[in-house]
Amino acid sequence: MDTIIRILEDSPTITGHYDQDADVLYLSLGQSLPTLTVELGEGVIARYDEKSQAIVGITVIGLRERVQKELNSKLHVAPHAAGWAVIQDAIQENVKVFPTQEAAIKWAMEIARNQWLEVVIHRENGEIQDLINPAMDALLLRRKER
Repeated sequence: MDTIIRILEDSPTITGHYDQDADVLYLSLGQSLPTLTVELGEGVIARYDEKSQAIVGITVIGLRERVQKELNSKLHVAPHAAGWAVIQDAIQENVKVFPTQEAAIKWAMEIARNQWLEVVIHRENGEIQDLINPAMDALLLRRKER
């Protein structure tokens, strides 16, 4: 039989503490209890109370670093020896090359829309021509149409 897991049920209070030195966020749902810890991956830990079958806390390790990395991640459409390249800031070795700037922009915009990234479009001389956030632009357009 599968384990029942309750989340935010019967939790009148949510308290939190952020340790700036360690860059760790602690969230507690209700009263602090002895719990099992469950590693959810990449520094995210759930605290599970077997008796109440509820998640009673979440710990996020490296929160500031994670947010900065995501906010600073951009796709660059830049000149390349074989045409035009799409390069992601955080992953320099992840380069996709296209024969034209138009094809590179089209591909970058689709990826950026799905991952909420900005697209930095460069001119042939490397200077920045434009900065676009297609996901944010689409969101703002939908809100304006309401």
